[in-house]
Amino acid sequence: MPVPSCPQSRAARRRLLGGAAAGLALVLTGLPAQAAARSRARYRLAGDFGVPANTFGLVPWTVTVFQTGSDVTLQPDGKVLISASGLYELVFCADWDAKSGNDIDLRKIGIRRQALGQPDEPMEAHERLGFIDLPGSDPPAMARYQGAWAPPALGPGQFASTDVSVAPAGLVAPGDTVVASHTSISSARLGDEALTALIVHAKVIAADTVRVTLYNPGVAAGIAVPAGTLRVVAMSSVRTRGSNGDAWMLLHTASTRLDTGDRVYGLIEHKVDGTLLQATKSSYLQIDRIG
Repeated sequence: MPVPSCPQSRAARRRLLGGAAAGLALVLTGLPAQAAARSRARYRLAGDFGVPANTFGLVPWTVTVFQTGSDVTLQPDGKVLISASGLYELVFCADWDAKSGNDIDLRKIGIRRQALGQPDEPMEAHERLGFIDLPGSDPPAMARYQGAWAPPALGPGQFASTDVSVAPAGLVAPGDTVVASHTSISSARLGDEALTALIVHAKVIAADTVRVTLYNPGVAAGIAVPAGTLRVVAMSSVRTRGSNGDAWMLLHTASTRLDTGDRVYGLIEHKVDGTLLQATKSSYLQIDRIG
């Protein structure tokens, strides 16, 4: 059952609560003032930017998208001057252009710090704040055909050919690679001598056109391949080819101490001549001061 409250216990409780409130007030008055609002700046390109293949290039940021505070200052060469020492985070976003028919192979973006007093070159001497490599896949573009074919019987030294169109169009041309097979060329349909001797040859003879040839090099009894399905796979053989189009890359550094007079900048590298960093809203360098 409840215990009646006596005057003495109520007075003790008031003293206890009053002491706790006073202690909390002392703690609150001892807290530091609220930190200043973090500053932020973002810079973009005025036009598409490219460098020769296999060469690092300094990205020439020239457009100020927004800037709060005066902790950093964009320089004419695209570097950003640190005007106040502190803790910073940097973001580099890259919007590469579409290279139809060319694989990206390997694209790199990075951010370096040039300390106060360091010369512009060599850039390799500047501290790496962050780098990212985007490897490309480099598969051949492929076009295919599948259809019925009943080749004639072949006497010794005879051959039979058929021309087929592969799809999708526009992927292969003379000089590209092609392989062909026929479902009736098997141990279940041909004797060992014929199966061993028969030569199957395929070549790209025109854009999107493949010629498949069967040849009997000398089997006296002849080779008769029964009707079946002809299958053709043609592949682009150019040095750099793939299905990758434009791509976005995002690099976000860890919190980094930067000092007054330091310069930070972005770099790009690629493997395919003509590759561009596009001047879109998705290509930018952002710098946040967080402490």
